[in-house]
Amino acid sequence: MNNIKGFAMGMVTGILLMLTIIMGYSIYDRQVRWGGGMSPNEKVNHIYNLVSRHSIMPFDRHEMIENMYRGFLAGVGDPYTQYLCLDAVQAFRTRTGGTFVGIGVRVIMDPADRKLTLVNVFQNAPAGEAGLLPGDKITAVDGADVVGRSQQEILALITGVAGTSVNLDIFRPYDNTRFNVDIVRAQVIVPSVFHEMIETENGRTGYIRIESFERPTYEQFGSAIEELMADGMDSLIIDVRNNPGGLLDVVVDMTNMLVPQGIITFMEDASGRREYHRSDETYLGIPLVILINERSASASEVLAGAVQDTNVGTLVGEQTFGKGIVQRILPLPDGTEIKLTVAQYFTPSGISIHGVGLTPCFEVAMDESLSRRIGNLPMEEDAQLQIALRVVQAKN
Repeated sequence: MNNIKGFAMGMVTGILLMLTIIMGYSIYDRQVRWGGGMSPNEKVNHIYNLVSRHSIMPFDRHEMIENMYRGFLAGVGDPYTQYLCLDAVQAFRTRTGGTFVGIGVRVIMDPADRKLTLVNVFQNAPAGEAGLLPGDKITAVDGADVVGRSQQEILALITGVAGTSVNLDIFRPYDNTRFNVDIVRAQVIVPSVFHEMIETENGRTGYIRIESFERPTYEQFGSAIEELMADGMDSLIIDVRNNPGGLLDVVVDMTNMLVPQGIITFMEDASGRREYHRSDETYLGIPLVILINERSASASEVLAGAVQDTNVGTLVGEQTFGKGIVQRILPLPDGTEIKLTVAQYFTPSGISIHGVGLTPCFEVAMDESLSRRIGNLPMEEDAQLQIALRVVQAKN
């Protein structure tokens, strides 16, 4: 009997020991996964309490929380996925509306170094008058390091009240220099479309330079086409060099004027669902060249890719930037927003250009010192434009 009791007690002890080990591993696993057994909210509160009690450095609780949101989305590992604070939301809406108070630049976030990079400097605007050039990178605003912060947040710091000054730290990769500059903010009307007629021996070639795809751009582009056609245009060059992109619906409407009936672009989301953007049967139907370079990105690549795939025009210049993903602005209940990469877009023939870019039919290299001056470059110094004129005239 004692042996039976001893065996039973051993069994119970063994089972309890196994349960203890299993529960221990479960608790350990939970601690590893949740950071020492604390929920995210508990851990944040604990960290804040430690900072409050022990930090000798001044800090702002609101800014700590805002940075936490930024860092949380940075964990996605996508430079285009960003948290937009209230100021950044307002700055984004103002800029895409066509006017703003700022320094007069167009920018893109370079995914290689997470630095905000100038792709265009407006004529007669504060940044140009201060000597900034395309290719310059902004590393600090008013003494605060901004490398790694979202594009919209940096722009929110740069914009402000007209007549006030903003201090920028600039890195210029072209000659590997760094400098600091004070720029006085001013009301800036965003110039997105410029056009002129170029007289040649073979005809009249319209030239349209598009600097971005914002809300006013479609109407400005349509007006430019009408004026050039009324003036006898028989061929067209569209210049999207140094154009970082913009609004998808705007570039789709503009591309519809240039390509025959069919697909302009399509997007594919995480679940594999596709959304198609199509053109109607009416289009310009004259010889066409699109000028591109390494700073032609996003919406610029939608336009150029559709023209190339539908064989209605020719690409001239250099390999494009290669941003073939789509961001969507998703609102949060407190008025802030997140910009999230939700889809990849494709050219009409199903080619993804993300990370690769578009290859021109006629590759024409141009010195960086000249490429940075596109828009202010005399025609005779613009080798890419000269080749584009030859190509388009040969089609007349």
